[in-house]
Amino acid sequence: MKNIILSFVLVALFTSCSSLEQKYIKLDVGSSKSDVAKIMGPAPYRFTHENVEAWRYAVIGGFGYCDYREFYLFHDTLILKNEYNRASIAGCTVGLKSIDWETVLLAAEEYSKTHPLKENELPKTNIVEQLKELNKLKESGVITEAEFKKAKESVLNK
Repeated sequence: MKNIILSFVLVALFTSCSSLEQKYIKLDVGSSKSDVAKIMGPAPYRFTHENVEAWRYAVIGGFGYCDYREFYLFHDTLILKNEYNRASIAGCTVGLKSIDWETVLLAAEEYSKTHPLKENELPKTNIVEQLKELNKLKESGVITEAEFKKAKESVLNK
């Protein structure tokens, strides 16, 4: 009886890890947000930073370690994904790494260059939020002063 229970526990542990891995490999950069939600299910750990959403998943991968999968979404598109394992005896939540937002925002910037938004696709935010975002872009050097003024004028004239 003891061996049957132990076998069941081991199968359950390895199946949860492999199912997370199997789901992860079904998604590629460029997949839609709805595809990620459909395949991965609701994200237990969600964070947002400068219009990028981080969806993070964690399962026990085996005795003493957890399996982590991360998806970064920008404009409803998967722009970056990451996976790692980490030892954890206190549960998977404790083992979550800090998000390297600099790398994620660079991926978002690169995506924006190759997939520019059309004016009618711009996110629906209020004028103050749009102006703040434009100012951040100008201050970080992503756009020039002239581009900032033109974009600001466009926002104010809508």
